[in-house]
Amino acid sequence: MKLPSCGENKKFRFEGGRKGIEIEVGLSDVIFNLETEKIRFPIYDLEISMGGASDRLIYFKHPKFPDITFYTTDKKILKDPNLHYHDHAKQSVKQVNKKRIFNWSVLAGIVGFFALIILCIFLFRKQMVMSVAEQVPPQWEREIGDKLFSQVTLGRHMIEDSALIAELTKTMQPLVKAVDDTSFHFKFYIVEDPTLNAFALPGGNIVIHSGLIAKSSSWEELTGVLGHEIAHVTQRHHLRGIISNLGIFAVLSAVIGDATAIFGTLANAGGSLSSLMYSREYETESDEKGWEYLMKANINPTGMISFFKKLQKEYPEAKDTEEITEILSTHPATQERIDNLTAKEKDIKGIKFTAFSNSFDTFKKQLKTDLDKE
Repeated sequence: MKLPSCGENKKFRFEGGRKGIEIEVGLSDVIFNLETEKIRFPIYDLEISMGGASDRLIYFKHPKFPDITFYTTDKKILKDPNLHYHDHAKQSVKQVNKKRIFNWSVLAGIVGFFALIILCIFLFRKQMVMSVAEQVPPQWEREIGDKLFSQVTLGRHMIEDSALIAELTKTMQPLVKAVDDTSFHFKFYIVEDPTLNAFALPGGNIVIHSGLIAKSSSWEELTGVLGHEIAHVTQRHHLRGIISNLGIFAVLSAVIGDATAIFGTLANAGGSLSSLMYSREYETESDEKGWEYLMKANINPTGMISFFKKLQKEYPEAKDTEEITEILSTHPATQERIDNLTAKEKDIKGIKFTAFSNSFDTFKKQLKTDLDKE
């Protein structure tokens, strides 16, 4: 057989120390064809080894020619039957093949190890992102929220009726107390806006559109929406969304090492209004957690369902969160989300919930009066 090969030696003075030649294996010799002559390495003492970058080369040496080394990149030569007729060459080939198998095993192990890491990252990405979010100091989160609050309220008419805001805040206290984590400071604001909307900012600022209050039928409906928004805060969806978008390797480095760099990115990205858009997963998670808070506060959670149905009716063309163009809009409830909450109703039959002592209609009328004064 003839294979392309190269040779290195001093005697023949190959240009650059190397020269392309052909190699063929005979019954008793390995023959290297140079332009002017042939060099024969007897097989009985032939030394075959592996080397070069990534062990991609097969080297041929012979004690009879100590200054000459030939090599080829074609591994097929190792299967030549003539090499296997001689014990010494056969053992050399065997050692080379063992090394090849070992190298491939190591490579396969490395690839498998990283594949396992990637799989684990994929499976536990949610937990990793949450772990990084939990490293963000609450004060940082409040500062991000305050920065966002300044942006979203700029040039908008905020309701300044202190008595009205105080009543809203007092009414929501059972819901706020249902949150065990005291690092969140919840504050409620009302903005003049006819749309059915409310949004929560990192740290606890919650802005409610006047249109949402106007179209709610009861405190239970309003608290249902606000329970959902409070859950966005406690589950740190704003931060988790930003962290997820930074890429898994940035998240991994923050989990196992210094998170200072990722915090710097959060400080810059946190002030972006577009970062308030939540995924369907986060919306569903807020439904679940909000329902839990309502139950803990002994507030009838079915108000969340009835309001979501109103929201769905208000946006009949929007079938998914991605179809809403207004960034700060509360995402319309998909039928799937409504069905998930409705399935929970069977577990609360017979429970006597606390009735609100103050009139929701009176609260709505006072808000309308305040708006009419402007």
